[in-house]
Amino acid sequence: MYTILDIETTGGKFNEEGITEIAIYKFDGHAVVDQFISLVNPEKEIQPFVVQLTGINNKMLQNAPKFYEIAKRILEITKDATLVAHNTSFDYRILKTEFDRLGYDFTRNTLCTVELSQKLILDQPSYSLGKLIKALGIPMTDRHRASGDALATVQLFKLLLEKDVTKTIIQDSIKYHDKRVEKERLQKLIAAVPKELGLFYIHGADGKVIYLGRGKDIKSEVNKLFLKETKRAVKVQDRAISISFEKTGNDLFTRLKYYIELEA
Repeated sequence: MYTILDIETTGGKFNEEGITEIAIYKFDGHAVVDQFISLVNPEKEIQPFVVQLTGINNKMLQNAPKFYEIAKRILEITKDATLVAHNTSFDYRILKTEFDRLGYDFTRNTLCTVELSQKLILDQPSYSLGKLIKALGIPMTDRHRASGDALATVQLFKLLLEKDVTKTIIQDSIKYHDKRVEKERLQKLIAAVPKELGLFYIHGADGKVIYLGRGKDIKSEVNKLFLKETKRAVKVQDRAISISFEKTGNDLFTRLKYYIELEA
C-alpha cells in the first residue's frame, strides 16, 4: 500500500516552514482507495513569492484547521503504507517537523518519484514534476496546489509501476526509515552468539574491537546493547560488522579477563 502526497508550505527558513495545504491519496497499486485534502492554518505568514506561485494567501487560511487538528487523520491514512512524493525528502521532512512540534516521532518508509523516474524513464531533459508529466502526456490541473500535484504524482507512479517490469527497482528504492534493514543486520549478528558465560567482542569494518562486553548470558547482553538508545550504544550498533566471543565457564575468570583486556 502507498500514500501519495503533496504539501504546500509558507516558505521561509529551513525547518521553520509551515504547511498551508496537504493532499494525500491512498493507492493500492491499481486505484485510489482513500484520500485526504485540506488547507491548513500554519499560524504564520506566507512568503509573498509562495502566494504568487500557489494562489494560497493568509486570508484563505484564517478558518482552516491547524496541523494538530488534522494530525490524527494523517496518521490514519499513512499507517502501514509507503509514503510516495515527487522529491519525497522535502514532503517527509515537512511532515516530520510538524509532528516533532507535537512531540510525536512520525516514521514512514518512503519512495521518491524523482529518483524512480531517473531510473525508469531515461534521457528526460528535466525531472521536475511539471515538465516531466507534460513530456509524458499526463493531464494535470491545479499546478502548485496540493491536490493537483498529488494526483499528477499518482498517475506518474502508476506509469513507473508498469515500467518496473521485474518489480525489483521500486522495491529496492524504498528508504526504510523504520530501520528495518539495520534491525535485520543486528539480529543476524545476535543469532550467532551463544547463551553462555563469557566475553564478547564487537568488531567494526576494519576488524578492530569497538566494544568489549561480558555476562552470564552473552547473547542476552548483546541483545540489551543493541536495544539501547544511548549515543554510545547507537554508535556501536551503526558500526558493528561482526561479533566474536570467548566462553569462560567461570565468573571470576570472566571478570578478571574483562578488566585485564579493558586496560590493555
